[in-house]
Amino acid sequence: MARPIAVTSPRSDRPQPLERLLAPLITREIATIAGIDAAIAAEAYPDYVTMYQAAKAGKQANVAQMVTLVRQCGGEPPEYGGLRRHLLKSGTAVVERIAGTTATLHAMRAGEVGLLKGYTDGMRQVQGVARLALRKALSRTLVHGNLLTAHIAKRSGHPAEAASLAHPLDRYFAGRAAKACMRCHLDRPGAYPALERGDPHPYTYICAGCHVDVRAEFPADLASQFDRWPRHMQEARVLQHAIGRPSILNAIHTVLYPLSGLKAERPVPAEKHAVTLPAPEPAPVPAAGETRTILTADPRTPGETEYVAELFDFRSVRAFW
Repeated sequence: MARPIAVTSPRSDRPQPLERLLAPLITREIATIAGIDAAIAAEAYPDYVTMYQAAKAGKQANVAQMVTLVRQCGGEPPEYGGLRRHLLKSGTAVVERIAGTTATLHAMRAGEVGLLKGYTDGMRQVQGVARLALRKALSRTLVHGNLLTAHIAKRSGHPAEAASLAHPLDRYFAGRAAKACMRCHLDRPGAYPALERGDPHPYTYICAGCHVDVRAEFPADLASQFDRWPRHMQEARVLQHAIGRPSILNAIHTVLYPLSGLKAERPVPAEKHAVTLPAPEPAPVPAAGETRTILTADPRTPGETEYVAELFDFRSVRAFW
């Protein structure tokens, strides 16, 4: 077994072990982002465009974490995806335009499989902060791969695809057609109806499961008034709250994680982060036996003193304003 790598490598001209380990993963992620950009440009369904954009944001977060690790050890992370970037970008665009959305989902999942192996192998060789960062990137990749598999199973109808999921397919999709909720990117069942808004508004779709979850996220004072509002106001409130970043993060950690076979991770609210402050450091004091310096005279020359007095004299400034 390879010796674990810690993020304490000094700066040198030669690539450090951590840099050599992460550089291929960074390059592959950048190339995958280029492929997602091509899929977004060619996709006709707005709900899938939102799902692709969420996947792109997750991959950008992976790249940012690994780039930070490389720079911490004094390395220079790659900034481009190389030839793979151009191949994925052009290939995804051709697949989307010719073969359609299902084929694009297959192509994107193939890229996720390679990343899963890379992150899994990398975690065996690192420790400390680097291991935590790779674990987070591995979790995002697992969730995205499971999401792609669920949509492929629903759109293709192949039993083998549905069998590879962590739960039955009806936990992921309630309707007959495959739709992507703009909060959880699935179409989960729930006690309340799904919400869909279109022309003249921008297209928005919130599944029935997210409708239930979003209503539970409202504070107690709003939740107590909810049933007294008109129906259109209730739906507008749910739609507005559901597409907000805090609610989307909550869906990722409490819905997509369990549906991908991972343990749910409830994000820490911002108000708790605000009160969690580091311990204050003591103010510097003179060492024992050290003589304190006492300033007994103004060190400035008469010319400097006159200049400072004129500089801060508001009357002279007002005269020339």
